[in-house]
Amino acid sequence: MKNNRKNNNFVVCLSHDVDRTFKSFQFITHFLGNLRKKKYKSASYQLKSLFLKNHYWGFDKIIDIEESYKVRSTFFFLNETYPFNLINLSSWKLSLGYYSIFDDAIKKIIRTLDSGGWEIGVHGSYNSYRDIELLKKEKRDIEGILGHEVKGIRQHFLNLHEDTWFLQREAGFKYDASYGFADDIGFKNDRYSLFAFGNRNDFFIVPLAIMDTCLMGKSNPLSSAISIIELAQKENGCLVLNWHQRMFCDAEFPGYARLYKDIIEECQKRDAHFLTIGEYVREYGKKAV
Repeated sequence: MKNNRKNNNFVVCLSHDVDRTFKSFQFITHFLGNLRKKKYKSASYQLKSLFLKNHYWGFDKIIDIEESYKVRSTFFFLNETYPFNLINLSSWKLSLGYYSIFDDAIKKIIRTLDSGGWEIGVHGSYNSYRDIELLKKEKRDIEGILGHEVKGIRQHFLNLHEDTWFLQREAGFKYDASYGFADDIGFKNDRYSLFAFGNRNDFFIVPLAIMDTCLMGKSNPLSSAISIIELAQKENGCLVLNWHQRMFCDAEFPGYARLYKDIIEECQKRDAHFLTIGEYVREYGKKAV
């Protein structure tokens, strides 16, 4: 859903990586980690969240928030197939606790979002950034649920390899939204807008500027966000925001939902043009250099 364009090219693309829709063993590791770091307030929030039903779902809250501001976003759904190895502890994090995109509730929310004007993309599984067959399968699986083409992808953990963009393009994607910082905010290599991959204008890279956990780690998150917003506006660039849908659980992630709304309000004050990432690529890709 588009707002009226004003006198600048400042664009905002809201997005959500859907990593997990329920909490499993992660509670133990996160809870003990907070105790070890003496983050007792965070630990207490996690205890409260145990008594909530579907507290990682978040979709209904996002729909309500974005409806209220008359904006739409892009959701990247994960189809993880990383193999579980009991004696390899690193595989626990990468293979346990994920949802199935073929679950009835997941298929329903994907179709509900799509029919309501939200964009659906692929959240490429952990190893897919270097495996074209995985990329093709994950694209095909979500397209089977939607009944139409999926154009965009963001890799899990923002994994990128020197061949990733080539593989994504060969798999049929039109853009990648993985180019950004996994541990900070800002515009990587001063890339403020989308750019074409190679010498063909048929595949574009859309830089990520702000991810929720990186921003909330700042001493003054809203002030830090405003500095990035100001830079994007100054450069007539595109501010891409990644707010995981589970972060809309106030009991476990207090302040995240409010900050998301604050950022939308700040951008609307500056007459930002809100687009899904797919809309942005379609509208601005022809002008990319």
